[in-house]
Amino acid sequence: GLAIDVLINNAGFGGHGKFHERDWTADKAMIQLNVVTLTGLTRLLLPGMVARGHGRILNLASMAAFLPGPLQAVYYATKAFVLSFSEAIANELEGTGVTVTVLCPGATETGFAATGGLEDVKAFANADAPDGVARAGYAGMLRGKTVVVPSLAKKIATRLPGLLPRGLVTRISRATMEQSDG
Repeated sequence: GLAIDVLINNAGFGGHGKFHERDWTADKAMIQLNVVTLTGLTRLLLPGMVARGHGRILNLASMAAFLPGPLQAVYYATKAFVLSFSEAIANELEGTGVTVTVLCPGATETGFAATGGLEDVKAFANADAPDGVARAGYAGMLRGKTVVVPSLAKKIATRLPGLLPRGLVTRISRATMEQSDG
């Protein structure tokens, strides 16, 4: 059969709005793609990698994984799952020759903002170029790094929530998801 040694779980989408006002079908589809499909592909390919004694998995999460996400509650929760799942199985796989890397970029210039109705959201005002984000994730995967955050400023930003009161972090997170004034 076909031996797959590298799995890159890069499919996903988000959505914007208050949870109770969002389309439940869209949110279920988001959970299906961002969580269930990623987990299923990993489960499907991981046993072969372990049996062969080598393999690499790169899962795409987001800086959202480190925060509560008002106005993107389901998206942030799915990315928190991806981060936790990736860190957990990376630990389980130590010594097998298989590594798991989770890439946690901030806003990136892809079709994500347009698809999720986020074009006018403050967090996307200074989005990163996708090639730099991809290079950081790929390099981290090749080094066997577990968590990759593509820039020093963003690494610092992922640490701040643990130093601040959770309610304040939630309010700041919401402010970044508000519509910009133009």
